[in-house]
Amino acid sequence: MTTDTVPTARLVRRPRFNPAWLAPIIVLVVVALVAWQGYSQRGPRIAIRFDDAAGLRVGDAIVYRGVQVGAVTRIALDQTSESVRVTAELNADAARLAVEGAQFWIVRPEVSLERIAGLETLVGPHYIQLRPGPEDAAPASQFIARTDVPRSIIEVPSGARVITLRAPRLGPVARGTPITYRDIPVGRVYNTALAPDADAVLISAAIDARYAPLVRERTRFWNASGIQADFGFFAGLSLRADSLQSVINGAIAMATPDRTGAEINDNHLFDLESEPPESWARWEPAIPIADADPHNP
Repeated sequence: MTTDTVPTARLVRRPRFNPAWLAPIIVLVVVALVAWQGYSQRGPRIAIRFDDAAGLRVGDAIVYRGVQVGAVTRIALDQTSESVRVTAELNADAARLAVEGAQFWIVRPEVSLERIAGLETLVGPHYIQLRPGPEDAAPASQFIARTDVPRSIIEVPSGARVITLRAPRLGPVARGTPITYRDIPVGRVYNTALAPDADAVLISAAIDARYAPLVRERTRFWNASGIQADFGFFAGLSLRADSLQSVINGAIAMATPDRTGAEINDNHLFDLESEPPESWARWEPAIPIADADPHNP
């Protein structure tokens, strides 16, 4: 007598995790990390209103101290069509620059008797220059661009000796004009203005901290810009110029006598002479100056 065996079911537990799922999970994690990294590095979005945005394009840079700190993302007319609204995004590390009082303007090529600037925009894209507001200013996202381009942005270096020169007229001196000692640049002009009673011109200048000891009570300054010409019936024509750089760019020269006098405080007033006596060229005082910065000699 034979009996048929009844087959019995055998349960096999399959693993709940399929290795084939590993690849798409890794891809999702990588995509999420990249997206989060991109989002975390995004800085604030700002809007700048321009009267005219000619030459500006999406992707053009926003620049501060020669470094790109943002980019233009959109250019469109405002609702009234009377101005242009430029939307831009700053880098995350430049967020502190978007504060009340910040200034923006488009850098375009400029050629004049006073200066040549922005020539890189002749063959390259235009860009927006940024000048930040006060350090304690509140954050802002809406700005109105400057309609006039600043003639020069001259910041007084830390530790510089600030002086004031008084002259009957400005002549070729302008913001940025170098101040030289023995033809070595030791400072520069950072502002010019009429005196309060308009009887003279006041020239504000800063002498670099390293060279500040050279400026004493008896220091003399003169306009070394251009070429001076003298003509006499017996001596003929004679031409004088301090240096080729002073002829091209203009300069204010300074000299200190052997009897130097005491050191000065900031905002000391000096007269700016039109030309120096020959005796000033013979002054050779020994005045120790600070050591040069090895990273910026």
